[in-house]
Amino acid sequence: MKNQTINRYLIFLITSTIAFSQAVTVKGLVIDSSNKEPLVGANVYIAGTSMGTSTSDEGRYDIANVSPGTYTLKASYIGYESEEMEITVIAGEELEQDFELKYVTIEGKTVEVTAQARGQMDAINKQLKAKSIKNIISSDRIQELPDANAAEAVARVPGVSIRREGGEGNKVVIRGLSPKYNKITVNGTNLASTDADDRSTDLSMISQYMLEGIEVTKAGTPDQEADVLGGTVNFKLKKAPSGLHGNLVTQGMYNSLKKTQDDYKLVFDISNRFFNDKLGLLGQIDLENRNRSSHNLLANYVNTPADLDTINPLTLATLTLKDVARQNNRDNNLFVIDYNIPNGNISYSGLHSTINKDITTYANVYPLQTPDGQRNFDTGELLNRIKVTSETWKYEQQLTPDLKLDLFKSFSRSTNGDTSKVFLFRESAAYTADVSNKSVDNIQEFTINDTNTTWFERYDYNEFLTTETEHAFGGNMEFDLKINNQISGKVKFGFKNRDKTREHDRDYEYGAFTYVAHVGKRNETYEMFDWLNSVPENTIYANYYPFMDRDYDDEGFLDGKYSLGPFADLDKMNQLFSYFRANWNWDPYHENIMHHFHKTQSLIYDYSGTEEYNGRYVMTDLNIGRKLNVVTGVRLEDNITRYTSYHGQQTTLPHYNSMGSDTVSNHTRKNSYTLPSLFLKYQPEDWLILRYASTKTLTRPNYSDIIPLYNINGAARAVEYRNPYLDPGVSENNDYVVSFNNKHLGLLSFSYFSKKIEGLIFSSGQRYITDPSLYGLPGFTEKYRINDYKANNPYVVNLDGFEIDYQTRFWYLPKLLRGLVFNANYTRTNSEVKYPRTVIETKVIFDPSFQVVTLNLDSLYIDRLLDQPRDIINLSLGYDYKGFSGRLSMNYISNVFSTTNFWPGLREDTDAYRRYDLSMKQKLPIKGLELYLNISNLTEAVDITRLRGFNPYDPDFDDSIYDEILDPSLFSYFDPDGGDDGNGARVGLNPDIAELLGRVPRDQRAKSQEQHYGQTIDIGFRFAF
Repeated sequence: MKNQTINRYLIFLITSTIAFSQAVTVKGLVIDSSNKEPLVGANVYIAGTSMGTSTSDEGRYDIANVSPGTYTLKASYIGYESEEMEITVIAGEELEQDFELKYVTIEGKTVEVTAQARGQMDAINKQLKAKSIKNIISSDRIQELPDANAAEAVARVPGVSIRREGGEGNKVVIRGLSPKYNKITVNGTNLASTDADDRSTDLSMISQYMLEGIEVTKAGTPDQEADVLGGTVNFKLKKAPSGLHGNLVTQGMYNSLKKTQDDYKLVFDISNRFFNDKLGLLGQIDLENRNRSSHNLLANYVNTPADLDTINPLTLATLTLKDVARQNNRDNNLFVIDYNIPNGNISYSGLHSTINKDITTYANVYPLQTPDGQRNFDTGELLNRIKVTSETWKYEQQLTPDLKLDLFKSFSRSTNGDTSKVFLFRESAAYTADVSNKSVDNIQEFTINDTNTTWFERYDYNEFLTTETEHAFGGNMEFDLKINNQISGKVKFGFKNRDKTREHDRDYEYGAFTYVAHVGKRNETYEMFDWLNSVPENTIYANYYPFMDRDYDDEGFLDGKYSLGPFADLDKMNQLFSYFRANWNWDPYHENIMHHFHKTQSLIYDYSGTEEYNGRYVMTDLNIGRKLNVVTGVRLEDNITRYTSYHGQQTTLPHYNSMGSDTVSNHTRKNSYTLPSLFLKYQPEDWLILRYASTKTLTRPNYSDIIPLYNINGAARAVEYRNPYLDPGVSENNDYVVSFNNKHLGLLSFSYFSKKIEGLIFSSGQRYITDPSLYGLPGFTEKYRINDYKANNPYVVNLDGFEIDYQTRFWYLPKLLRGLVFNANYTRTNSEVKYPRTVIETKVIFDPSFQVVTLNLDSLYIDRLLDQPRDIINLSLGYDYKGFSGRLSMNYISNVFSTTNFWPGLREDTDAYRRYDLSMKQKLPIKGLELYLNISNLTEAVDITRLRGFNPYDPDFDDSIYDEILDPSLFSYFDPDGGDDGNGARVGLNPDIAELLGRVPRDQRAKSQEQHYGQTIDIGFRFAF
């Protein structure tokens, strides 16, 4: 059936091409009349027919299959006066007609096109002409007043929110769908995943200065890969324009949290074209050293004893106060070469990006439910290195006036490596009172702060390395066709093959220094280092004092609300670590080892695998008259995954012996999908466009979820299990868009979207094993429990929402105000997820015989999607006047569902987040030289996450709330006729516990996270030639 469909398209294509072999191509260039710059996305069409097109990135257009005759050719571009010309087409003679459009005028006066207005018009024109549902960020918008990185620029698009690390955006959420459900591409090439577990990519790797534009596609045509639920973000790289051009950016930075002033950014690029503009070369380097530190509060709670049928107040279990000193060093470079051949182009682009994160952590940890009242002092360091490479080779050729071919080959690679050490010191009897009933606000009121009872306990060392490599190649063939003057368009088909390899390796090492350590070697340590000579021989619990860092200062930590420290001197601790690792890492008897290489933990989570992908598609793009465009087609995708991991059975000495955890396991999965799509675009008036899109897409499971891993703990009768039988999730998507545009209004669009997603993967919690063969487990694991069992959700996930986007410029106002540019968008997203939840229940049966039966009771609870905000608002007001440009922008994100949990009170949401950024630029008297200033997070917004439940021991907690939601009448009522004796009984009402918890005001809920990262100020110069 699939081959028959393609054959019918080909027969129709060939006959149509023969019938119109006498037709010719009308082509030309559309430029700005004042500066001669190309107008990208301009609309060029032949009046009274269905034939038309939009201009390319070079401002060029081609209209094929024009029959001989006389026509009116029109060109339009939002913000410019339209122009029309009469042309005569002669058989066998190609016709070239250029247009020079003029910017809108007021009573005959020329109005200057400002930088921000030009960027806005460019984006609007491309967006309106797009075949798919997409948003555009133009080159002018990116380059004139650049954001901190590419992720921050994408965050201003309707329907997009971002995750942050140290205040910097690094991953995107599109229409409420987590980063792992979205695709990131560079010039159409998939950017390899940078995450250790899932398929998401760190966008902070992309420098904004490398970009020609950004496209956020929310509903893709069949020629785009379909393994995406939220959207695809495509970064278009710069290409060499005509002539010699260059840019030099120098930038200094200030971080208000750490009060650092020595950060910097340096960007240099140069480009030129040679041999009559046939050969273009562009190169760029981008170096950055930036402080991205943060102050963090992390709190964990317990709700024991707990009951699903009632409200369970929370008790603070652990509080962690952490100072994270994070220094990010980036090294980006770009090289692009392209060569214009007759009727075509050959190009290569290579992007190489590296970020080294040098992180030092200082943490006070308060484990409040321990019997001896402990407090920990953790000093650590982590070096994280992420490296991304993306290379694309393209060949594009107009073989005939009606036939276009493009071939491509790409290579993408990412490595993500962590090396971390944590040195733990422990204080016993650390509190003046019982702290099992305290809160995050008052715990420090009960600390003794006596380092004489604090000792060096242990250190932990971890290494993680994930590598992903993808090779791809493919091609597309596009035929122009015309049925008659009222029906014309294109037929396109193509294929893409991808081969991906992925490897993940973990190593865990540790050293214990107290009673489990070897006495003689511990004494030798005291003698080895002069700074430990004061510690008496045979001391088991070495006092904190000689290890301490006297220079650490906790000034301003979490706005001065908490004290922090003391902490260990990392230079001393690294000396000790290196000595242990070099000298005491092996012995025939495990108790003589001081530095342990944990053999099980260093093997059981390692995996490797390959994924083979084959995609094919066929589609038609038809114009029916001037007003209706129809794009339809089908995409076929096949995928084969092969992963290798380990099966393990934990021994009594898992750190010393990996036997039982070194059985290699392989698993192969195959799946195929047919994915149809339909796009309708109807333009009844020049100022009105109606769109509809119906698509079918999918999402593939996390890498770490589908590896064939299990690790059995016989003593605990528990199994750590990954599910290699998971299937991709499949989504049916519908989009509706209404767009209004004219030169006074600008662009006003309303979009409604809906998705029905089957088979999304979630955890249902623990699962009791009644039949081990269902999970590929050995028979003796019957009656064991799987921890964190993940499966395809049997319930459909429903998501819908709407977007409002308004972009305008005030060119018609008095001269001083003509430079105003305004952008606003609002997104509302709703979702309903029936999360699977398994309750393990044990029943005692007496009839017909005594037996104890344990069952999995599968149920569900309803909430929204993880990472989904309900509301997103973006506002920006720009102003250009002569050599000055400025923009003030606001980003608002309502609370985000951040953590799901079996227990309603332990689910988490963020507080609403509002952030302001300011960018300004001033041209200086020297040609090409500009001074600019960027202030990010003007009001120093703070990230806060809260649980749905509450801690009644919080000092400010209002007890009346507790009384209200625990009112007995909410849980049961008295039935006077009930009971076996007819004397009445109480009848349960089974209230919705999540709804009752929803009545608790946000500021009364238990705080689980708080992060401060301050404000950053960038000031610098840019010189362009």
